[in-house]
Amino acid sequence: MAALEDDTFDLLIAAHWCGDQSGDDLIPHARRLLPGLPAIVLMASPHESEIVGSLQAGADDCISKPVRGPEMLARIDALLRRAGVRRPRNRARHGFGDYLFDSARYQVSFRGQTVTLTPKEFRFALLLFTNASRPVSRARILETVWNLNRDVRSRTLDTHASRLRSKLQLGPEHGWRLTTLYGFGYQLERLPISPAE
Repeated sequence: MAALEDDTFDLLIAAHWCGDQSGDDLIPHARRLLPGLPAIVLMASPHESEIVGSLQAGADDCISKPVRGPEMLARIDALLRRAGVRRPRNRARHGFGDYLFDSARYQVSFRGQTVTLTPKEFRFALLLFTNASRPVSRARILETVWNLNRDVRSRTLDTHASRLRSKLQLGPEHGWRLTTLYGFGYQLERLPISPAE
């Protein structure tokens, strides 16, 4: 709950009973800190009244334990899709406007040119483009790009962001802006380009 005050999350998965409180109490509390947070409750042999209570408390879905992996992943994808959360899919090529990402070669093609990125730069850029117009936290970047749960120096992230701005020409003149959100992370925005430009 403390992390919700400083970070952003895509989804809450809660047990019907979470140690010292029920999932029915946890979900409204989490939503006060992060409005619109999608939530799934896991239940062991639930009674209908428990499912109804969780849904009325704000759960978006209830899943019976033991959980079947493929079904749970499908339910999570469906819920995130409805919530508007965009995640990179496991495929080799991703397109975002003029930018085409080739995961096999760590290359990005745009406006008639192709740039090869380091693996970390590529993962960082793909995360930003996948979540364009959404703030992306430092914690999410560290987990996705560096596979770390601990912090790294701010200068390291700033250096990588600066390289991406330069290599991918992320400037207003090309219709993109990469903004540093001090104390939080980064946000990539698509900008309108006037006909004169």
